[in-house]
Parts: sequence; C-alpha cells; structure tokens
Amino acid sequence: MKKPSNMTNQSQSKETDFHVKPEAELEKDISAEEQKDVAKQTNPQPQPNSSDKPQPKEKKKGWWRRKTIGQKVSFCFSMLFFALAIFLLIYMNDLRAFGADEAADKIYGKGVANGWIAFGNNVINASESIFATIVIIAICIFLQMIVNFLTRLFGRGRRGETVGALIRSLAKYVFIILAIAIICGFWGVDLQSILAGVGIVTLIVGLGCQTLIQDVIAGLFIVFDDYFAVGDMVIIDGFRGTISDIGLKSTKLQDAGGNIKSINNSSITTVVNLSRMDSIVTANLSAGYNEDPIRVEGILIKALPEIQKKIPAITDTLTYKGISEVGENDISYMVLCHCKEADRFQVTRDLNRELLLLARQYDIQIVFPQITVNQPDPVNRPKTTEDQKKISAETIAKMRALPEEPEKEKFDFFRRARDLAVNEATDLNNNLKDGRK
Repeated sequence: MKKPSNMTNQSQSKETDFHVKPEAELEKDISAEEQKDVAKQTNPQPQPNSSDKPQPKEKKKGWWRRKTIGQKVSFCFSMLFFALAIFLLIYMNDLRAFGADEAADKIYGKGVANGWIAFGNNVINASESIFATIVIIAICIFLQMIVNFLTRLFGRGRRGETVGALIRSLAKYVFIILAIAIICGFWGVDLQSILAGVGIVTLIVGLGCQTLIQDVIAGLFIVFDDYFAVGDMVIIDGFRGTISDIGLKSTKLQDAGGNIKSINNSSITTVVNLSRMDSIVTANLSAGYNEDPIRVEGILIKALPEIQKKIPAITDTLTYKGISEVGENDISYMVLCHCKEADRFQVTRDLNRELLLLARQYDIQIVFPQITVNQPDPVNRPKTTEDQKKISAETIAKMRALPEEPEKEKFDFFRRARDLAVNEATDLNNNLKDGRK
C-alpha cells in the first residue's frame, strides 16, 4: 500500500512543478515536443524485424560458368579454328623449315628463305600499283567530299535536300565503279572480259527487272519535276499522309495515326499536293428563322477578330462570307479562313466551338430536331346519315364503271361483194361518159 501512495505524491509534485513553470519555458517545451513529433513523422525509424537476418553473400560465377552449353561449344570451336589458322600461317610462311622445299620454290620463288621475304619482295615489285591504288582512292574520296559540300551549299529547302541526297548517292556509286575499274587496270586485270560479262548480266537483269527500272525512272522524274518533297502532305491513291521518304524505287507516306504506306513510284499516276498553298476552312453558324439575319450578321462580324485571336493556327483574316444555305429549319451563316493542311481539322473544330459559344452568349436560337406530340382525337364523332351514304355510293359506282364500247359491225361477205360490184359499175359508167365526150 505504500507504493501507490508514493506514486500519487510524485504525480502531485510533478503537477505542481508543471503549473509553477513560467509561460516562456512552457512554450519552449511545447515547440521542442512538436519538432520531435514532426521529425518522427518525416523520418520514421525502421522497426527491428526478426525476419531481417543478414543473408550470406552469393558467390559470383566465373565467366565460364555463366555461359550456356551452346556458348561453351561455340567458344571451343572458335578457339580451335583460331589455333588452326595460326598454325597454317606459320606453316605457309616457313615451308622450308618443315621440309617442303618444292612447295616453297613454287610459292616463294627459288632462293627465297621464307614467306615474309617473299611478301616484302612482292610489295616492292608492286609498289607502283599500290601507290596508284592509294592515290585513286584518295582522289575519289576528295571528289565525293566536294560533291557533298556543293549539294549541301546549294541544296536549300526541301526539294534541294531531296535532290542533293539523290546526287550524293549517285556520285558515290559512280566513283566506286570508276575506282574499281582503274585499280583493276593498274593490277593487270583484263577489263574487257569483265565488262563483257557485266554487259550480259546487265541485259539479263534488265529483262527480268523491268518494273524495278520503271520505278527508278519514275523516282527520278518525281524528284526533278518537283511533284512533291519530303514533308509535304499529299493524297495518293486515296491515302492521305505526309511524305516521309522518297526513294528511287518507292515513296513512303505516313498518316496521322502513324501508319506508313509504301507505294512504288511507277504506280503513282495522280497526286494531290496539299502543302503548296494554305487550305480553306469553312464553318457555319445555324440560326433559326425567328432570328433577325441582320442582328446575327452584326454579332458575328463584330466577334470575328476575337475568335481569330483565340485560334493562332489561322494564317490570314477570318472573314464572313454571307448566308450559305437557307435550309428547311435554319439559316446557315458562313465564315472562312486559311490555315496549313496539317491544322485544317483542328481549326474546323475550334471554329465550331467558338461559334457555338458565341450563339449562347448572345442568345441566338440554334435549331435542333424536335418531335411534336398531338392529343388523340375524341371517340364520339358525328355519325354518317343515310343520304350521305347514298350519295357516296352512287358517286363511287359512277367513277368505277367502265366506259361503254361501240358495237363492232359483223362482217357480211355478200353485202361486201355487192357494194364492190356497185362501185365498179359506177366507175365504169363514168369512164364511158368521159370517153364519149
């Protein structure tokens, strides 16, 4: 019983001490406790967990153990071929040390000790050809650099870049072919037989690749006639997109969804280029017949400058073009502007939105489809009299009656013969009278 009494006394003493503290010290203690609470919340200390035990470190595997069985087998074979190649190189360069003097005389020449000396002699003998080869390669590289510099200097704009890329590509292949031909001549290669074989191969390839040749020629005409360039928005075969690449064989288009279509150059017959000039965008404000057209036009014309400021994609002045249609339910007031083809759909959506907001702002009636529901007719209607029934029935019967057809005369053979005989006699009598006269 003594312990709880002591505890109560201690708590009372603490309470008295707490109340005795001045206000400044009390504020300091409270601020210190608040700072401790904030620090605990922002930087919580990790609680000890019995499950978190130090795990032993995994031993790193060596480079050989990390390989699969297939990789190990391929590595062994590659090492075997590498050792075999080194052995063959040593053997071929020192045949005399292995007792192959006859083979050494045929390969190195008589009196030549090993392959290194033979290689040095060959280099000295072919020094002119080697020097000519280096000079020809250097000249071709220098000429290619000049072509690249000139095409980039004068090839400004999209068309210039396209033509410049084509010229650089053609020049590169021409320089390579010329360099190979000249170098082969310096090394003593018979070019006539090679050219004859190349001509035959070219003839065979030309006959079998007529479509490819047509595509290449059409690609050259596309580039030089400037039908379109990279970056233009066009419509080809009903596909609308942006030209992403123009090659000698095909042209690639990319639409707004990222789809790419490749079209052979020879199959391009008609092209609609949408990027050479700004596209026209029209929008209509449809108002009801109850609205005064002059009021609507005044509001619309006055608001056009503000609408144009809200749509920066418009490239010229937004203008009012008048009443475009007098429809069954409404009157359409047209506005027109120009923009880039890539922005045409977005500008149309923006104009429709601004015209709708303008109509709501100035309480312009916008007509929309409505359904009118009428009350049903009453059941008790006046009954038909007998006189009305009679008149209606007689009239209907007269209208439905068929017209009377005239009676057809029956064919009488004897009567017809008598009439013909009388007519012939009369004519004969008249002729006799005329003859007497």
